[in-house]
Amino acid sequence: MTEKSNVYIEQHVLLLKMVIIERTWEIMDITEKEIYVQWHDFAYQDDLACAELLAESHPRNAVVLGYYSMHNISKRYLGDVFSIKIPQDDTHSLTLKALKEKIEKELTRKRIIELMNKAKEEYDIFSKPKPELLSALLRAGRSERAAHSYYQSKQGAEKKAGAEKAREFIETIVKPFIAIMRELDV
Repeated sequence: MTEKSNVYIEQHVLLLKMVIIERTWEIMDITEKEIYVQWHDFAYQDDLACAELLAESHPRNAVVLGYYSMHNISKRYLGDVFSIKIPQDDTHSLTLKALKEKIEKELTRKRIIELMNKAKEEYDIFSKPKPELLSALLRAGRSERAAHSYYQSKQGAEKKAGAEKAREFIETIVKPFIAIMRELDV
């Protein structure tokens, strides 16, 4: 084999690896869609209710469940509006990726701004409405969940989530996100 053919083979192997690594979502058929959407509708509401109940007694778990309510309402929206089913593997990254992609549509952007303008009286975070804020909130929620789910460092382990932090997370990140996602229909 020549050096040129080795380079050619290496490039194609690298491209093949990149294609395999680049995961994407599935499009559901109508029979699965209804069940998928109903399940995620139930799950986000249940997760939010549990997060609020646990904020005082188990704040770490309240933060984790708060994020999962955000994650599940995102999957409900993606399934309901776009028939997208997010697979189990790398579900958090793919949900965020799909949400970011779908909110780039002009009609969706306009609707998000409309909903944020309506919600800004209740939630300060929407004082300057921008569609990108939705994916930023989901990313922030994911980051908080990770910080409270996994051992990060000795210093991180010593900083336990308090009830105040859990309530703040639920009120300033989770609920504003859910308020918009609940009404988003395009």
